[in-house]
Amino acid sequence: MRVPGRRALQVTSMMVATLLLGGCDGPGVVSPGSVRFGQVGSSDLSVAIVGTWRRAVYYVDDFGIARANETSWQFAGDGTVVRVLLARNITYGLADAQVNSGRYRIENGRLFIDFVTPTASQVSFDVKRSGNQLTIAGQVYLLVEP
Repeated sequence: MRVPGRRALQVTSMMVATLLLGGCDGPGVVSPGSVRFGQVGSSDLSVAIVGTWRRAVYYVDDFGIARANETSWQFAGDGTVVRVLLARNITYGLADAQVNSGRYRIENGRLFIDFVTPTASQVSFDVKRSGNQLTIAGQVYLLVEP
């Protein structure tokens, strides 16, 4: 049996949570639970981006469904990279993930990635690190694990 107004309460609660959490880092951007600070021993940008970086955007769509889009990048010192794209339907408890892996290099402030899985593709983005923030193609990611 459905309780009248329960859906409205769920949507309102999610909107309040989104506004409260989103105010921390900008519209809809939420920091990871804990950020560990690390020292980077080189000014070389390819070394400076080694670690795990995360961006999460929470929102309520036009149908009142609470959703989250999360992207994590893991750059290793050996030049390998893994990107995880996670789309969540928070209202119904569903999630869909896509994992890409490959190799990366940085030249003149530009990140070049050759993905090999799930399909081969090449991409390139402008990249910049500032403290514990990594900007890739204009999107800010927070350092989760150095």
